[in-house]
Amino acid sequence: MVRLHKVAGGFFLLALGYCLGSLNVHQPESLKAQADEDNNKYGREVLTAYRNVNKAMRDLNSLLSAGGQNTTISPGLNFFAVSVGGVNAEQDLEEGRGVDPETFAALYADLASPKIAEHLDYDELGRLRYKKNVIRLYSRDRLRAVFLERDRLAVKAEASE
Repeated sequence: MVRLHKVAGGFFLLALGYCLGSLNVHQPESLKAQADEDNNKYGREVLTAYRNVNKAMRDLNSLLSAGGQNTTISPGLNFFAVSVGGVNAEQDLEEGRGVDPETFAALYADLASPKIAEHLDYDELGRLRYKKNVIRLYSRDRLRAVFLERDRLAVKAEASE
């Protein structure tokens, strides 16, 4: 029953995100100018492909999050986490076992959620710490394992068609 509730909640969030994304919101002129510049830089095909990939990753992120397979500690989409079937970034950080590459980068870029940011500081060597423990990237073994899981997920996805 709890699992069904999580899945229903995930679908609700997915539908809400779709509806909000469908709204025609007016952009400030500076954003329109930036968009025009990006159109010239990347080309229509690249932007269309990126939009499609971004939407698919957001949809997958919603499903993984609703199922409890993915939790993040920074705003926005963690493409790495979604691509490997989800990570529990908060638990990884709390347990001091390292974090995924994109979470690591977001923390160093000062993009942590307020709940996490209040526990961040730097040591005398300039290393970022969470609750006085230096934040590290996943170990090599853990990185290999999540990349292997990504490969398995891709094979399962192809076989399910």
